[in-house]
Amino acid sequence: MGIPVVVIHGALRSRLGMLPAVLYLRQCGLDARPFGYRTRSESLETHGERLEGFLQDWLGSYQGPLGFLTHSMGGLVARAYLARPGACKRWTEVRLAMLAPPNRGSVLADRQRGWTRAIYGTALTELCPGRVARLPGLEANATAMVFAGGRGESRGYHRGIPGDNDGLVGVAETELEGAEAVFVGGLHSFLPWRPRVLALAAEFLARS
Repeated sequence: MGIPVVVIHGALRSRLGMLPAVLYLRQCGLDARPFGYRTRSESLETHGERLEGFLQDWLGSYQGPLGFLTHSMGGLVARAYLARPGACKRWTEVRLAMLAPPNRGSVLADRQRGWTRAIYGTALTELCPGRVARLPGLEANATAMVFAGGRGESRGYHRGIPGDNDGLVGVAETELEGAEAVFVGGLHSFLPWRPRVLALAAEFLARS
């Protein structure tokens, strides 16, 4: 079996929605497992702490390369974990394949009020640009590939998000300094289920 890969869902989703991605990565020879977190409550730091416990229970004293396949807010959860003291340095290498991550925060989340905030809960606050900006960047032993959806035009699917976007996250909002950017197009919610996207992510995660 290949390197261990943690698969992390987005806001208002669960591990079940990422099972197709988990199975695909396993077919590619990667040791993939889903991680779930409470999307409507608790902070990114708490999610990162729980992810640390998950990794300890799963991998024990293993200290080789570690991969992540994340969707949307799941990318911020992975980054919150890697921001914990010594977390990134524990592994010889960290690879992040991030599908539509709001790495610069979400303007849409920042504008939401009323019933939308009641549905998303704490997640809306955690997705705001000012909040996300407090997460550190990539460390020296971490590499990332960011996959962005959208229309491939100057205006995306949602008129309330500046520039091209996938309906929830702007292409510009996915950017992360030092990460390789790949535009795959399409709508936000469907990226984790698209074979071509998963194939590109698996190829990146399996690189020797």
